[in-house]
Amino acid sequence: MKKQTNIRKLVGRIGNVETGEYFCCDYIFKHAKDFRGATATVLRPVSKEEYENAENPDNSETQDHFREAWREQVSAGATEQSFKDYIEEVLSVDFPECSFDFSGYDYWDFLRENESILTEVDYPAFDCIGGGRSFNKGMKFDKIYDKKLYDKIMAIES
Repeated sequence: MKKQTNIRKLVGRIGNVETGEYFCCDYIFKHAKDFRGATATVLRPVSKEEYENAENPDNSETQDHFREAWREQVSAGATEQSFKDYIEEVLSVDFPECSFDFSGYDYWDFLRENESILTEVDYPAFDCIGGGRSFNKGMKFDKIYDKKLYDKIMAIES
Protein backbone atom coordinates (compact mmCIF):
# COMPACT_ATOMS: atom_id res chain seq x y z
CA MET A 1 0.00 0.00 0.00
CA LYS A 2 1.43 3.37 -1.03
CA LYS A 3 -0.01 6.57 0.35
CA GLN A 4 1.34 10.09 -0.04
CA THR A 5 -0.15 13.26 1.42
CA ASN A 6 1.13 16.53 0.00
CA ILE A 7 1.74 19.09 2.76
CA ARG A 8 3.73 22.04 1.30
CA LYS A 9 4.13 23.97 4.59
CA LEU A 10 6.89 25.67 6.56
CA VAL A 11 7.66 23.58 9.65
CA GLY A 12 10.65 25.04 11.47
CA ARG A 13 13.93 26.91 11.49
CA ILE A 14 17.34 25.95 12.85
CA GLY A 15 19.53 29.00 13.53
CA ASN A 16 18.69 32.67 13.46
CA VAL A 17 16.23 34.40 11.14
CA GLU A 18 18.80 35.86 8.72
CA THR A 19 21.14 32.90 8.32
CA GLY A 20 19.17 29.90 9.53
CA GLU A 21 17.97 26.78 7.76
CA TYR A 22 14.25 26.67 7.03
CA PHE A 23 12.60 23.24 6.81
CA CYS A 24 9.48 22.99 4.64
CA CYS A 25 7.53 19.74 4.54
CA ASP A 26 6.83 18.60 0.99
CA TYR A 27 4.83 15.47 1.76
CA ILE A 28 4.25 12.65 4.22
CA PHE A 29 4.29 9.10 2.91
CA LYS A 30 3.57 5.55 3.93
CA HIS A 31 4.72 2.84 1.53
CA ALA A 32 4.52 -0.15 3.85
CA LYS A 33 3.85 -0.89 7.49
CA ASP A 34 7.33 0.13 8.59
CA PHE A 35 8.35 2.42 5.73
CA ARG A 36 6.97 5.88 6.32
CA GLY A 37 8.32 9.37 6.69
CA ALA A 38 8.25 12.99 5.67
CA THR A 39 10.23 14.78 2.99
CA ALA A 40 11.48 18.32 3.16
CA THR A 41 13.00 21.15 1.20
CA VAL A 42 15.64 23.00 3.24
CA LEU A 43 16.30 26.64 2.37
CA ARG A 44 18.61 29.37 3.62
CA PRO A 45 18.23 33.11 3.01
CA VAL A 46 20.66 34.81 0.64
CA SER A 47 21.44 38.36 1.73
CA LYS A 48 21.66 41.23 -0.76
CA GLU A 49 25.41 41.43 -0.09
CA GLU A 50 25.95 37.71 -0.72
CA TYR A 51 23.82 37.89 -3.87
CA GLU A 52 25.76 40.86 -5.23
CA ASN A 53 29.12 39.26 -4.34
CA ALA A 54 28.13 36.08 -6.18
CA GLU A 55 27.52 38.16 -9.30
CA ASN A 56 30.99 39.73 -9.15
CA PRO A 57 33.57 37.77 -11.19
CA ASP A 58 36.40 39.36 -9.19
CA ASN A 59 35.04 38.13 -5.84
CA SER A 60 37.25 35.36 -4.40
CA GLU A 61 34.26 33.25 -3.28
CA THR A 62 32.74 33.50 -6.76
CA GLN A 63 36.06 32.42 -8.24
CA ASP A 64 36.25 29.48 -5.82
CA HIS A 65 32.72 28.47 -6.83
CA PHE A 66 33.63 28.22 -10.54
CA ARG A 67 37.29 27.15 -10.45
CA GLU A 68 36.77 23.37 -10.60
CA ALA A 69 34.11 23.60 -13.33
CA TRP A 70 36.46 25.73 -15.45
CA ARG A 71 39.33 23.25 -14.94
CA GLU A 72 37.09 20.40 -16.04
CA GLN A 73 35.98 22.36 -19.11
CA VAL A 74 39.61 23.11 -20.06
CA SER A 75 40.66 19.50 -19.43
CA ALA A 76 37.82 18.20 -21.62
CA GLY A 77 38.72 20.65 -24.38
CA ALA A 78 35.33 22.33 -24.04
CA THR A 79 36.79 25.81 -23.59
CA GLU A 80 39.96 27.72 -24.30
CA GLN A 81 38.74 30.75 -22.36
CA SER A 82 40.77 32.28 -19.59
CA PHE A 83 39.38 31.69 -16.13
CA LYS A 84 38.19 35.31 -15.91
CA ASP A 85 36.47 35.17 -19.32
CA TYR A 86 34.83 31.87 -18.39
CA ILE A 87 33.38 33.24 -15.14
CA GLU A 88 32.16 36.41 -16.85
CA GLU A 89 30.40 34.42 -19.57
CA VAL A 90 28.76 31.96 -17.18
CA LEU A 91 27.55 34.80 -14.96
CA SER A 92 26.22 36.80 -17.92
CA VAL A 93 24.26 33.82 -19.23
CA ASP A 94 23.23 31.88 -16.12
CA PHE A 95 23.24 34.16 -13.08
CA PRO A 96 21.74 33.69 -10.50
CA GLU A 97 20.95 30.01 -11.19
CA CYS A 98 24.64 29.19 -11.66
CA SER A 99 25.38 30.40 -8.13
CA PHE A 100 22.30 29.35 -6.15
CA ASP A 101 19.93 26.38 -6.16
CA PHE A 102 16.41 27.70 -6.65
CA SER A 103 14.71 24.39 -5.93
CA GLY A 104 11.93 25.19 -3.50
CA TYR A 105 11.20 28.55 -5.12
CA ASP A 106 7.52 28.01 -4.38
CA TYR A 107 8.25 28.22 -0.63
CA TRP A 108 9.80 31.70 -0.77
CA ASP A 109 6.50 33.48 -0.12
CA PHE A 110 5.82 31.26 2.93
CA LEU A 111 9.16 32.27 4.41
CA ARG A 112 8.62 35.97 3.74
CA GLU A 113 5.09 35.82 5.24
CA ASN A 114 6.42 34.19 8.42
CA GLU A 115 9.58 36.27 8.82
CA SER A 116 8.97 39.90 7.84
CA ILE A 117 12.69 40.72 8.05
CA LEU A 118 13.30 38.52 4.98
CA THR A 119 12.23 41.18 2.49
CA GLU A 120 12.89 40.78 -1.21
CA VAL A 121 15.14 43.85 -1.08
CA ASP A 122 17.35 42.62 1.76
CA TYR A 123 17.15 38.88 0.93
CA PRO A 124 16.57 38.62 -2.83
CA ALA A 125 16.78 34.82 -2.92
CA PHE A 126 16.80 31.59 -0.94
CA ASP A 127 19.31 28.83 -1.62
CA CYS A 128 18.13 25.22 -1.45
CA ILE A 129 20.69 23.42 0.69
CA GLY A 130 18.93 20.11 1.22
CA GLY A 131 15.93 17.98 0.67
CA GLY A 132 14.42 14.55 0.88
CA ARG A 133 14.32 12.73 4.21
CA SER A 134 15.61 15.72 6.19
CA PHE A 135 13.56 15.40 9.40
CA ASN A 136 14.73 13.27 12.30
CA LYS A 137 13.58 12.61 15.84
CA GLY A 138 16.55 14.37 17.46
CA MET A 139 16.42 17.63 15.55
CA LYS A 140 15.94 20.80 17.56
CA PHE A 141 14.30 23.77 15.89
CA ASP A 142 14.93 27.28 17.16
CA LYS A 143 11.47 28.18 15.91
CA ILE A 144 8.51 25.98 15.02
CA TYR A 145 5.96 27.51 12.66
CA ASP A 146 3.39 24.70 12.67
CA LYS A 147 3.41 22.77 15.96
CA LYS A 148 0.71 20.31 14.93
CA LEU A 149 2.58 19.40 11.74
CA TYR A 150 5.88 19.25 13.63
CA ASP A 151 4.40 16.79 16.15
CA LYS A 152 2.98 14.66 13.34
CA ILE A 153 6.35 14.55 11.56
CA MET A 154 8.22 13.70 14.76
CA ALA A 155 5.78 10.84 15.47
CA ILE A 156 6.27 9.48 11.96
CA GLU A 157 10.05 9.85 12.01
CA SER A 158 10.51 8.16 15.40
